[in-house]
Amino acid sequence: MFDATFWVAISFVTFCLILIYKKIPHTINKLLDDKINEIKSEIENTKNLKIESELLLKKYKDKIQDAHLESKNILALEKKETENFIKESENKFEQLMVHKKKSLEQKLVQMKNKAMKDIQYISNKIALETVKKVILDTSNLDKIKIINKKNIEKTLNQLKQAKIS
Repeated sequence: MFDATFWVAISFVTFCLILIYKKIPHTINKLLDDKINEIKSEIENTKNLKIESELLLKKYKDKIQDAHLESKNILALEKKETENFIKESENKFEQLMVHKKKSLEQKLVQMKNKAMKDIQYISNKIALETVKKVILDTSNLDKIKIINKKNIEKTLNQLKQAKIS
């Protein structure tokens, strides 16, 4: 009487009625809507995170740029201070050399003056010894006067020359 196709059709209709009675399509739609909303929410969160990360990236790039500028400023300042220090050191060194040169020149002049005085002293001593020896060796007064005159003139000439130098 009823063949297999009939029973399959009845089973299918019964199955559909049970699904409608149990509100399965509505539940499936609700689950799908919930999943769609969840995915939309995740997409929105992702967009927000992307915006935040872009803002953070920009903020850190600005900080890096500021740090580079600050480091350049610090380097320029240190370079300028170093150049000033070098200039000051060079000036101090030059002043020290000028002072040393003057000091050495003064010492040289003092040594020259001392040498001249020593030479004068020795020449005077030799002249006096010679005069003394001549006086003791000669008994003639005229000869002594002539020798004394020559020696005195010689000593005076030597003294004049020593003063000129």
